[in-house]
Amino acid sequence: MTIRYAMAVAALGLSACNAANPELEARLQEVEDQLEIQRVITDYSANLDARNYDGYVGLFTEDGIWQNGDTVQNGQGEIRAMLENLFGPEDPEFVNTSSFHQVSNFEIDVDGDTAHAKSRFIFVGRGEGGAPTGQLSGQYEDDLVRTENGWKIAHRNDHTIMPTREEWIAEIQRRGLNTLDD
Repeated sequence: MTIRYAMAVAALGLSACNAANPELEARLQEVEDQLEIQRVITDYSANLDARNYDGYVGLFTEDGIWQNGDTVQNGQGEIRAMLENLFGPEDPEFVNTSSFHQVSNFEIDVDGDTAHAKSRFIFVGRGEGGAPTGQLSGQYEDDLVRTENGWKIAHRNDHTIMPTREEWIAEIQRRGLNTLDD
């Protein structure tokens, strides 16, 4: 059992005991919202690494925006097309043994049915001799909205920090892979 899960269970127990305490209810709701949003951010990376396009796109609102610098994808259709352009058609048999994203340093501010979140990411790939090697890092900045299906990303701004966007594009092209600009 994770610590977050245990905290959530304990908070729910306290909530049942103090249902008439609106301040406690509000605090509990904020913790639940933050955990749900953290899960959306984590699922973003997990679905991307698994090349689960439906799962990835489903984390965005219908009109959600994905942005990296001047590259902007508007709506779930364009976001899915971006994935297909980068990785090819979705392959349900795909097993990723070469890379993963790690997300951390979550800063989540909830305001009713909207939220703003920042998190850091590092993209780790298989290096020389199979050693995990950091290849790309940056910050995600998200605007999220609460929907009837849970929290969804309304706008993700993917800020590449190291290497720079230009350096990363040159590396991707050196590897013979598609870039966001293709």
